[in-house]
Amino acid sequence: METIAPEKRFNSLIQLLNALPDEQAAINHFTAIRWKHGAFCPHCGFTKVYHFSDHRTHKCGDCRKRYSIKVGTIFEDSKVGLREWMLAVWLTTSHIGGVTSTQLAKDIGVTQKTAWFMLHRLRCATQTKSFNRPLNVEIEADDDSIGVEKNNKDLIA
Repeated sequence: METIAPEKRFNSLIQLLNALPDEQAAINHFTAIRWKHGAFCPHCGFTKVYHFSDHRTHKCGDCRKRYSIKVGTIFEDSKVGLREWMLAVWLTTSHIGGVTSTQLAKDIGVTQKTAWFMLHRLRCATQTKSFNRPLNVEIEADDDSIGVEKNNKDLIA
């Protein structure tokens, strides 16, 4: 089972596609990100986890529930594969003006309705407490004004 370092940054879509050539590679990558401090049960938090040979399902040693790595995340209860989700996250965060559901549908090969659902979940995730925690890394900004209303932009020149 090949894993990708959780700190790995993808600077291009080609890099992402090369790193995640199939669904299992995407699962391994997400597992490395989510469990970088060790595996845990999303139901009870217990750290003794049994891994099945399919490398996709796990079982808690305490509550005995069976689950996948997607449980407890925005990817839970989605029939869309993690590879498509990773592509959607990259495309959404890499475009300055965002991406429309019709464009995302074309880019990752899903229906427009599915792309809308994915974008809705991604936008909801940005409103969670864990997403909005203070950043502890260097931030780079391009053509944007932070903390300025649009009608006051001309005062900043």
